[in-house]
Amino acid sequence: MKKLLAVLLALAMLTVLVSCGAKTGADDTTTAAPDESTEEIVTEESTEAPAESETSKQDETSEEATTAEGESEEETEKEEETEKAKVPETKEEILAAYNDAVNGSVKAKAGFNKERYTDNANYDMSVVLNTFKSLVEKFIGIGDKNKYTETVTKGQWASDTQHQYLRNSTLTAGDITNATIKEDGKYYIVTLDIKGASSVGNKNSRQSSGPIDKCGICVGNEDKNYYDHKSGPVIYDAIGGTFENAEIKESYSNAKAVAKIDSETGNLVNLTVTFNIKVDISGVGGSGTATGTTHVIYKDFKY
Repeated sequence: MKKLLAVLLALAMLTVLVSCGAKTGADDTTTAAPDESTEEIVTEESTEAPAESETSKQDETSEEATTAEGESEEETEKEEETEKAKVPETKEEILAAYNDAVNGSVKAKAGFNKERYTDNANYDMSVVLNTFKSLVEKFIGIGDKNKYTETVTKGQWASDTQHQYLRNSTLTAGDITNATIKEDGKYYIVTLDIKGASSVGNKNSRQSSGPIDKCGICVGNEDKNYYDHKSGPVIYDAIGGTFENAEIKESYSNAKAVAKIDSETGNLVNLTVTFNIKVDISGVGGSGTATGTTHVIYKDFKY
């Protein structure tokens, strides 16, 4: 009986030990939980890493865009510099721009408004010539009453080549003393200082070769009211019928041609030619001098 009790007691103790071992295993499993949290933290950190990579990509994209923009600005600046480099600089280049603009208007038979007048007039003549003062002023173009205006319709120029109001410019570098150009928005302002000259008109001589006659203004032989520069021979033709022995000495000075040119098209926008004129008359029972400043203005061009 005692042996049986001893065996039962031993079995009971063994059961208790087995139970304790099972609890210990359960405790070990519970302890492992923090490791899972650690894995989660690691996982979260590894999940955030691509976000940093995306930011880097955005920064790189931004840098590339900035670089591209900078390169684009540099290219634009270079293009602008290239355009500026095309602005005429030398005397010959500026003169060529002027000639091309004037001649282009003639070729296109452009429309325009024209005005010519002579101011700063001074008339110092003998008693005989003073009688013909109004006539002399008329053929020189002095005074408001002798102001000349004309409206030329685009494409409808007179068939008479002497009656075209605007001529081709044939100025050469030898005809001018200076040429300047400045930019005014999209326009060029070209100023040419044209050499002065003189001419003689009498029954035996016709001498006239002034550079002013080559700048595009209307000039020609014999007396015509639409001529902008009246040379010695032209003035003599006006009075020679009455004063056969008249001697005309004409000269001009301080001549300038100022043209506004569209830099994009090369078209003439407006043109102003000014010069001081002096006319000495003799051989008509007396002598005298008439002076003034002539202005020839072309504007409102239509192509």
